[in-house]
Amino acid sequence: MRRTILAALVMMGVGARPALAMEDADASLFFDEMPAVLTASRLAQSPLDAPAPVTVIDREMIESSGFTEVHELLRLVPGFVVADWPDGPPVVANHGLGDARGRRVKVLIDGRTINNPLWGDVYWNDLPIRVDDIERIEVIRGPNGAAYGANAFQGVVNILTRSPLTESGTQVVSRLGGDGFRDVGVRLNSEAGGRVDWRLSASRRHVETFKSYEGQSSESFDRNVLNAQAYAQISEHDELRLQAGVSAGYDERGYPKGVFSPLRDERVQENYLHLAWQHSFSVDSEFSLSYAHQGRSERAGWDVNWQGAVIPVDKSVDTSRDDLEVQLNHRFLPDLHLLWGAGLRQDTARSMHYFLSDATIRDTQWQVFGSLTWTVLPQLHVNLGGTLEDHAYSHFLFSPRLAVNYDLGAFSALRFSTGIAHRAPSMMESRAREGYVYQGQVVRTGYFAGPYVAPEKVRHLELGYVARIPSLGVDIDARVFREDYRGYIDDETCRFLGKGEPACPFAPPPNYAPLIGYTAYTFINQGGIVVKGVEARADWRMDWGRVILSQTFMNVREGEGYIERDAVNSAPSSMTSLLVIKPLPQRWKLSVGYYHQDRMMWLNDGDYVPSRNLFDIKLAKAFGAPGEDSEFSITAQSVGGAYPEFSMNKFQHVPRVFATLKLAL
Repeated sequence: MRRTILAALVMMGVGARPALAMEDADASLFFDEMPAVLTASRLAQSPLDAPAPVTVIDREMIESSGFTEVHELLRLVPGFVVADWPDGPPVVANHGLGDARGRRVKVLIDGRTINNPLWGDVYWNDLPIRVDDIERIEVIRGPNGAAYGANAFQGVVNILTRSPLTESGTQVVSRLGGDGFRDVGVRLNSEAGGRVDWRLSASRRHVETFKSYEGQSSESFDRNVLNAQAYAQISEHDELRLQAGVSAGYDERGYPKGVFSPLRDERVQENYLHLAWQHSFSVDSEFSLSYAHQGRSERAGWDVNWQGAVIPVDKSVDTSRDDLEVQLNHRFLPDLHLLWGAGLRQDTARSMHYFLSDATIRDTQWQVFGSLTWTVLPQLHVNLGGTLEDHAYSHFLFSPRLAVNYDLGAFSALRFSTGIAHRAPSMMESRAREGYVYQGQVVRTGYFAGPYVAPEKVRHLELGYVARIPSLGVDIDARVFREDYRGYIDDETCRFLGKGEPACPFAPPPNYAPLIGYTAYTFINQGGIVVKGVEARADWRMDWGRVILSQTFMNVREGEGYIERDAVNSAPSSMTSLLVIKPLPQRWKLSVGYYHQDRMMWLNDGDYVPSRNLFDIKLAKAFGAPGEDSEFSITAQSVGGAYPEFSMNKFQHVPRVFATLKLAL
């Protein structure tokens, strides 16, 4: 019974507001259709009560966008910039400081952190889920360290998968397009009514993302993905959840005439396990215990021919992460709700190339977090939250938040919030010893962690407005914000011997015999920037269709201790996204996506990219019994042709046209 109620709440998005529900019965019914958000404070709540700005990408938007890769969906979020590049995973940033690692946004799948321990970034192409497995994505559009601790620095992306409680039967998906693009998958679901609800999904895809542009790098990849979920109701108040998955395949990347990065195949495998127990004491009181494991293996190697020497390069690396977390929320009084919890994490990494050692590096961290929500008046809600944690490379950090929500009526509210968030240095930023070894000697150095780097810090302040206007059928989410980033970490070139770049502030590695240059890349705190801006999103649902419009204006200026001259250009001054969904007769549907961003610069391995306008079109025809989700569609991405991505003079993203067939069996 409880599973049915929970599934209905998630699908209907009931946002409980008891003080207002008694005022207007029609208002209550209208709010039953507004999705509850789960990510802002770790509690299900109405967007009007959330202590942070939340954007929801729902199932209709996911399907209508035509996007086939998960990271592309973030183009629909105000303030978020997305880029792909052929020498690494796709990158995502929010409000500037975007670079090749994309390590300032925390990404979750069903509440499980998936950032990689090595750099703190996300290997979006290797996720053990597909777009077809996602029910919705909740995005916190700003720092949220109070709820999720360090590295929830520029935002939080929580990918919520489709629950086995809401589906049954079998579905097959096949996508075929130019340049050998293919993506086939199947989802098998248990029949309704059993004590255990389960789903098994599998897919295989081949994608060519970049062709060599003027001799630059190219990239294509193959992935096989297997994912399993099971939910068991073991008693009236207890539920168990099991999720497991694996993604494995090959990347083909490199420069056609590259010496240090030639064309090659790289083998990758990523796996995860997530176990959770949830016990409900009452409607407003719940205990949960979860354990999550993720592992990643990369195998990449080639030879470098340099001055008659054949130098073997082995960039293989293995990483893992184990998380244990406990959480309890309880309403002590009608107007007082407390959530608290604790977590323990261990990260490991092993790579001779990146650490000049065969030893496994182990890092441990812990955190305690809490959130107190107090309804001072029926219209006034105050949230106090914070996370205290201890990291291997930054020691004690505290991330507090104060948020005040004031109801302007049944369908609108103002939100004021302020707080502090941190980003702890990653394993590479703290312990890297990258070296090319030849005959027992280090003949070239790469990333090299030197003196202690302090954690990054951001002070954030915002005033937001959230509303639903029933007469117009529109939801509005707007805010003004200020974010003061301090001590952000960047790499700089240093030199062990000779003249040129600054001398490295540390000794070279043992057995150092430079054959290929004398330089290394070390990490420093570069100072700060201040980002001010305005974001607005409107979601119209009308008889003739749906329109989702987002607009962001940003201004970035130098902050305290500013050093890096390019950081002030790392965010576009203006961004727009528009998704129009238009049902047509005979069960046809047309959707058009428009994505604009002004000129900006990607830091580190990136460069300037010009102002651009992207257009995507999807035309779909539904068939079969209503509700079966059978469909045939044609999607054209970037109909204006190839466009510069991540670097104006290096990488041209490949446009794509493909057909999709979905069959419910």
